[in-house]
Amino acid sequence: MIDRLPLSASTSYAELMERLRLARFSEFPPGASFVSKTVKNRLYWYVQMPTGGAQSRKQVYIGPDSDALRERMARHGEHRADVEDRRRLVAAIIASGAPRPDRTSGEIIGAFAQAGVFRLRALLIGTVAFQTYAAHLSVRLTTASLATLDLDLAQDFGIASNVDDALEKSILEILKDCDPRFTPVSYAFDAARTTSYALGERYRVDVLTTNRGAPRDAPSFLPTLRSDAVPLPYMDFLLRDPIETAVLHGGGALVNVPAPARYAVHKLIVSRDRKVNPEKGLKDRMQAQALIRALSKDDPYALREAYAEARGRGETWRQLLDEAIGLLPEDARRALGD
Repeated sequence: MIDRLPLSASTSYAELMERLRLARFSEFPPGASFVSKTVKNRLYWYVQMPTGGAQSRKQVYIGPDSDALRERMARHGEHRADVEDRRRLVAAIIASGAPRPDRTSGEIIGAFAQAGVFRLRALLIGTVAFQTYAAHLSVRLTTASLATLDLDLAQDFGIASNVDDALEKSILEILKDCDPRFTPVSYAFDAARTTSYALGERYRVDVLTTNRGAPRDAPSFLPTLRSDAVPLPYMDFLLRDPIETAVLHGGGALVNVPAPARYAVHKLIVSRDRKVNPEKGLKDRMQAQALIRALSKDDPYALREAYAEARGRGETWRQLLDEAIGLLPEDARRALGD
């Protein structure tokens, strides 16, 4: 049985998301305008900064064309400074039973959002992303699957290579603004490259990306984020068709995360990866199971579609899924159509 958050939490969350989406446009000064570019037959929107100032005539990327983005552009002048109102909404949602991130994660995510990391279509993945599904789906999540001491940031390599914009500060500089003790961690297969950043032994930020072609040990450089990243298998499946959610810290932060159905199926796959330790594999399955149960009621078609797509990707994918599904309770297996 699914344990739901109260209706008041859903109402507050919907209002918070609307305010966060409009707030993203508040950073642009008076006189800024919207311009479009067509790349490989697809339309993308940028903000053209006005003449004068440090960013004179600079174009800032805001996203691929969509009805939702066009509506936000049309309404960008409606935004007003409402951080305190958003703080009250965040507090109400948390009081209703939705999880909040730990303080370090919340501050880092807020800094990333302010710097434009999510505007440039990077995603949170892993447990911090999983936490946001509670308010998004209006369900309670088991606390055992929420603990984390790290943050995973990912971006599709194709997006990183084709977006005509980049962070003004590198990932390391943003992290050092949060805590000057952050240091780069040398990549295991190339000491001159950095794909992770650590705060001593107590916190770590990893940057990940899609794997191009055969498995490889060499990191990929993401020009948008000004950081190297670890290319991982199965990542292209996870990062396709992301959604927006809110991280419940301070006045909230608008972030991108994987679609819940893809997250659940991906967690099943990686839970049986031979390089995953048993404890992490168990946590992965717990997160997948929680989402499968919620989606079986709210969006069973998306769940089964993601599952069918993964099974169609080859024998290795099917074998890992079969192993993971064999460890799920019967109701979760039925939800997947097995």
